[in-house]
Amino acid sequence: MVNAIKKLCKVCLVTTMVLTPSSVLAQNVVKGTVLDANNEPVIGASVIEKGNPKNGTVTDIDGNFTLNLKAGKTAVISYIGMVAQEVKVGGQAQTIVLKDDNSQLNEVVVVGYTSKARKDLTGSVGSISGAKLSVVPVTSAAVALQGKIAGVQVTTADGDPGADVNIRIRGAGSVTQSNEPLYIVDGFEAPNINDIPPSDIASIDVLKDASLTAIYGAKGGRGVVIVTTKSAAAGKVTVGFNGRLSVSKLSKKLDLMNAEEFANYQWDRAAAGATRSNATRYFRNNFGNPADLDLYKRATTHDWQDEVMGETPLNYSANVTVGGGSEKIRFNTSLTQSEDKGIILGSGVRRTNLNMKLDVNISKKLTLKFNPKISYRRDTGAGGDNIGSGGIIDVLKYRPMNGLREFAFWDPTTVDPDEEANFSYTNPKNDIMTNVQKKHSYSVSNQAAIIWTPIKGLTFQSNVSYSFSFSDKNRFFGPLTKTGLGNNKLPVAQITNTHKESYTWNNTLSYDWSFNKEHNFNALIGQEIQNSQKKETYQGNRYFPREIAAEKAFNNMGLGTPYESLSSLSTPNRTASFFGQLGYNFKHRYLASFTFRADGSTKFAPGSQWGYFPSISGAWVLSEESWMKDIKWINNLKIRAAFGLTGNNSIDDDMWRYLYAVISTGGPGFGESTENGDQYYEFGNGNKLTNAKIKWETVITRNLAADISLFDNRLTITPEVYWNTTRDLLYKSEVATTTGYSTQMRNIGKVTNKGVELSVSYDILRGKDYVLTGNLSLGSNKMKVIKLNETDNVIWSNNNRWSSSNLVSTNDYCIKVGDEVGIIYGYVYDGLYSGDEFTYDPNQNFLAIPKSEPWTDENGVQHKKTVSMDGVFNDSQSGTATLPGKIKFKDLNDDGVIDEKDRTQIGHTTPRVQGGFGLSGQWKNFDFAANFNYMLDFDIVNATSYALSSSVKDSKTFNNVLSKFASNSWRYTRPSDHENLYKNNYLDGATEEYLAQNAGATLWNPADVTNNVLHSYFVEDGSFLRCQDITIGYTLPHKLTAKWGMSKLRFYASCSNLFIITGYSGYDPEVDLMTSLTCGMDYNRYPRNRSFVFGVNVNF
Repeated sequence: MVNAIKKLCKVCLVTTMVLTPSSVLAQNVVKGTVLDANNEPVIGASVIEKGNPKNGTVTDIDGNFTLNLKAGKTAVISYIGMVAQEVKVGGQAQTIVLKDDNSQLNEVVVVGYTSKARKDLTGSVGSISGAKLSVVPVTSAAVALQGKIAGVQVTTADGDPGADVNIRIRGAGSVTQSNEPLYIVDGFEAPNINDIPPSDIASIDVLKDASLTAIYGAKGGRGVVIVTTKSAAAGKVTVGFNGRLSVSKLSKKLDLMNAEEFANYQWDRAAAGATRSNATRYFRNNFGNPADLDLYKRATTHDWQDEVMGETPLNYSANVTVGGGSEKIRFNTSLTQSEDKGIILGSGVRRTNLNMKLDVNISKKLTLKFNPKISYRRDTGAGGDNIGSGGIIDVLKYRPMNGLREFAFWDPTTVDPDEEANFSYTNPKNDIMTNVQKKHSYSVSNQAAIIWTPIKGLTFQSNVSYSFSFSDKNRFFGPLTKTGLGNNKLPVAQITNTHKESYTWNNTLSYDWSFNKEHNFNALIGQEIQNSQKKETYQGNRYFPREIAAEKAFNNMGLGTPYESLSSLSTPNRTASFFGQLGYNFKHRYLASFTFRADGSTKFAPGSQWGYFPSISGAWVLSEESWMKDIKWINNLKIRAAFGLTGNNSIDDDMWRYLYAVISTGGPGFGESTENGDQYYEFGNGNKLTNAKIKWETVITRNLAADISLFDNRLTITPEVYWNTTRDLLYKSEVATTTGYSTQMRNIGKVTNKGVELSVSYDILRGKDYVLTGNLSLGSNKMKVIKLNETDNVIWSNNNRWSSSNLVSTNDYCIKVGDEVGIIYGYVYDGLYSGDEFTYDPNQNFLAIPKSEPWTDENGVQHKKTVSMDGVFNDSQSGTATLPGKIKFKDLNDDGVIDEKDRTQIGHTTPRVQGGFGLSGQWKNFDFAANFNYMLDFDIVNATSYALSSSVKDSKTFNNVLSKFASNSWRYTRPSDHENLYKNNYLDGATEEYLAQNAGATLWNPADVTNNVLHSYFVEDGSFLRCQDITIGYTLPHKLTAKWGMSKLRFYASCSNLFIITGYSGYDPEVDLMTSLTCGMDYNRYPRNRSFVFGVNVNF
């Protein structure tokens, strides 16, 4: 193996020498060695004759180089991340030591359709280099951004390994439409960056204000994330391998009732039930005599969290990269395969990615570039929401034991007869084991570019891209699943096929020129056209033979009976754009830039199809002024400002006209996509009224910032403030039922985003063989509604993730003029009713809440009326009798009735501050990195906790609840003998005993709540500080690895999601905050895991 590696390295070096231009061979041979500050060889450093870039080479695995160069000529030695040096070469071998480049000013940043040095930027950009990404193992490029760049919020909706990562830049530009940024990968638009292997990335640049995003037009209105993948350097031949193995586990469990607690709670619930006779009879049939409840102390508790979510899968990722070439031809090929299994049985995602780059210099003036990409992804398992029809919540609510069956033979794989009769919850493990989801996704992208430089400074570039993708999503619900039980205990199968095509062609002409080496100009004009189309078909059949396997059902859909319309859908979308940019700087001291773009889109009607997006920005580099030259500790001080317009057209295609669909039930028909996104149709019943007057949503951005570098560039600080205004908000408004439709897309109003950001990086320690650096990012954003055209200037909305028939009100979120976006509305929890608030009526033998007028006591203290729920002994909001121990809400308008008028703001979902910080360092051959992210002062609706703190309508369905209710809630039975004290509002003369028994209880009895209304008890502070990852690595000494033909061999260990500091009681406080209308809801989510990673990096 070692000999083979040595031979491979020799072949690579010989290849490099052969590809070196032959014209230099007639010159003198000069030798030398390039080292870093630690006297380690710099492998792959570029050594080029100054003024003659065709004459050059690279250093070998020992840092040595040989160059044909005349005596007295100058060589330029450079390497990424180090300060380049110019050396006059003599006749003797020389040793050149390159120092680390602490300055970011010369860093090249990709912006728009070109790139610029950071020192010449007038806009806001955040960047992460591939070198930083390579230190810490992450599963995707999107995750790598978390907590790294100020003003960039990165969240995953849940812990599913295949879950998309959501990115939001500087808050939400739109209230109702998508706030995802535009993703550009190697110059072309991409749907996301979730599947890009981090090992392929050279850099990630995030454009945050309109001075940089306006050139992308409407698509850049929510910010732009630019990913550049790695390319091979001229003359450099490399082979690399990056591999990792990881083990994951559930990071937190919810504390639910055990078998004994559950049995006692069920008797208490049955004894107090409104249908007491049925409930108690059902209890005795399933759990036995209440007097024998102590037997359940010996019963086994079935922990369904362990059974369903207790997997500890072994995951892997392997990446091989080969690159090399000469000045004429350069190539880089990367192949990555990974598998990440989930902690839920059978869930996981497997990815395969092939990324190839080929650059061909036809001549000094003409270059061709090719970049084909191929990817495959397979998602398996039911996942979070998709376990049966209930998801994670059904796992948590399922009873922890089988009642009397715990003491007799019972096959746990069989279906409970009662569940079978009521189509209720089925055993969650049985559910998931016969619930199959398979999704296969294939994607091919072909990109090519031609770059022509006819004269110095003038460049024409033409880029073309064609991509297509195909996915098939198959769902199968076996007879033991909840869905199967609801369909005559027979299987159900669903197939969705999706095909997408996209074509992009853009052309740019740029010219850079200078006058007197002081006045520097750059100009760019361009044109772009895009054409995309999506085709989708769907089929759902049921009543398959009971024993049929999933694959057989998918391949023989005719064996089932159709229950949903077979449908197909085609949605074309076309965009044409023209854009330009003009930049100027004087001695890199005074800088200005202007951009303009015009976009035309078929998503709008003729007359409204074109949107126009200009921007202007400028900067003043004070540190370049002569009067600041003597202040040596200030290396860079730049003030910049920007103003511009961008847009948003992220709406469904053809909202101004009807779509055409082909369906199985009515032949060709017209209609619009359904609200739930299933996109199947019935003839002539489109539920949205078209609107030919809708137009572009426009975002006005303003930015003011400073770039500061101090103490030999060891400390960099970037504070920024911004103020964005979004006008002509696009929103699906409700329309009068007399129109025959339910909604219509309209432009309805205006919102503002105001915020501040701060980025800090500092070289804390730096010595001969050690370095320690730190970084901090924070951002604060507030989005406020300025104008709405809707009735009463308010929009009510609900989160469909937890809506059900058990909810009294579903309008839990409100957008109102003058308020911020993301406000939660509900009742204010005011504790529990106490015995002192009631009187006992011996004639009627029940407690009554007296109704009285306001009164003043002997001390002159004014008292309110005693609240009566709608004047009767029942709370219409909670659905239960008003008695001691029941939930009490505040009567905010003091009218003596708890109703909708008492709902108010009970939370906000936008974090006041968010960001991250980290430390990284190196000591000799050891390296380490620790990264943290945080969100402060925001609220979460813990709907999962609510579901585990209440009952349901069906008295025969025995749900589990949180264990805290076992010892700290009001009880209606006597603990000593389990005698019932409370019977349908009657206390049978045991009033004093009932009140004394519950004197110390602080929680209600879950059986008391059958209608869930949102109130402040379940709105929790979600503030958290997470240890995102900690990594420790060791690189073997070069002298040792060189003997094996390796230039680098590094081993590392890492832990992700090591710990979190939070007061939130749910699984994890990092919930979906991406949807402006109904964000911050924690319900039915796939729990987050903790991973332990071991990996290796090898370069040959």
